[in-house]
Amino acid sequence: MKKIEAVVHPSQMSLLREELFRRGICGEITLTQVRHGDTHTPLAAAASNGAVNQFEQRVKLELIVPDRQVNKAVSIVLRHAVPRNDDCSGQVALFDVSEVLRIIDSDLLAGDHLPPNKKTA
Repeated sequence: MKKIEAVVHPSQMSLLREELFRRGICGEITLTQVRHGDTHTPLAAAASNGAVNQFEQRVKLELIVPDRQVNKAVSIVLRHAVPRNDDCSGQVALFDVSEVLRIIDSDLLAGDHLPPNKKTA
């Protein structure tokens, strides 16, 4: 399994999610609002040029996929993540995942969500 982290333009998320689903990439997506920009210009030089706020709003998408779907998922992200009129690129990172553990409400495991006559011993 791989974890795909991609920093993308927020306006592309709907299209990106639809395309992942359409192409059979299933799983849970985590989205985080982030700011993305160039680190090549020192902040003092950027401030003197009035360019301190050059960090653009982006969304970091996190998705864990089986190894067999990694190439397809990355290809979809690369094709659909950046709007045509945007000159600021994003990034994609891949991480190996050895295990995924699900967080489950302990009340569900105990049967507390069931009506009293349906509880299991």
